[in-house]
Amino acid sequence: MKTNLYIVGLIILTTAKIGLAQDYHFSQFDAIPNYINPALTGERLTDYKGVQFNANYRDQKAQYTKGSGSYQSIAVAAEEPINRKFSLAQFVCNSNSATGSFNSTSFMLTGAYKLIDQSADKEDRQNLSVGLQLGVVNKTVLPENFTYNAQYSSSSLDGFDRSLPTGETYNRQSSNNFNVNFGIYYRATTKNKKLSGFGGFSIYNITQPNESFFGDYSPLPLRYNLHGGAMIKATDLLTITPQIAYMQQAQANELNFGLMFFYRINKTLYEPIYGVSIRNKDAIIFQLGLRYKGIVVRASYDVITNNYLREYRNQGLEFSFVCTLGKKGQGRKKSKENNLKSSSEFDNL
Repeated sequence: MKTNLYIVGLIILTTAKIGLAQDYHFSQFDAIPNYINPALTGERLTDYKGVQFNANYRDQKAQYTKGSGSYQSIAVAAEEPINRKFSLAQFVCNSNSATGSFNSTSFMLTGAYKLIDQSADKEDRQNLSVGLQLGVVNKTVLPENFTYNAQYSSSSLDGFDRSLPTGETYNRQSSNNFNVNFGIYYRATTKNKKLSGFGGFSIYNITQPNESFFGDYSPLPLRYNLHGGAMIKATDLLTITPQIAYMQQAQANELNFGLMFFYRINKTLYEPIYGVSIRNKDAIIFQLGLRYKGIVVRASYDVITNNYLREYRNQGLEFSFVCTLGKKGQGRKKSKENNLKSSSEFDNL
């Protein structure tokens, strides 16, 4: 009993320390563009080119896992094209891990500028953008939620007496740090609009804020993101989107490859979404959703394939919502035929 409880406490404490040195992640990385590349701000591939709202919620609470930890992340963003070249976005993300012992909240402002836009390409078949994201990251650790080996007590019901001194000293329990992220993105579309290819590169944590709570200096490692994919209009009803994303941060890396299928129900504007992706040495991810005009709703389920990870987290649920509005006055003047055409193209990356 003593050994098992100590191992659980060690896993929770280790998880929190790992959280200090690495960023959160989402399985549906394409549904929250500000998470993967600031240059995606303002990017649209349909006639819905107005304000866009994004929301992601990832849940790996105890009822979905084998361990006692709780892992939750939520991200929301609102972005608006100011003109043909420039777009702004606000991005907020909160992540909790290890039974609420570690919390991270980011408040970011993003700006993206199109180097190639409709003024250079009248048919809007290309987009070359750069993006800059800056803001404040708050991180808080709650040591009282941990259990330590020094608190072991045979007289306690669970084997630990949390009133006993831990012997650990924290120099601080909360920090606010300035952070900067940068990205570049390119997209090209064929003349018949049946094929679009896109890709981008971004660097996060450029300022490398101090992550330590013990008085020393421990910089948050740079996170490098490389992503790409294509939108293939296989038929008038079926659109296939293969995507790949590679992330590297310090000694950790993540490779995600997947396929999304959008199949429009004949003579309607509804498109059910089916998807599957693989995260290297980690999980198989299944997705299901629905798209209607500029609204996309998706749910995904992670099945962990890594034997080590199964010891403290088994599955994960994630939900995303994207709403892209048309420009002012748009939609009333468009015919049903044009609406059907626009609905068969990809609303967001």
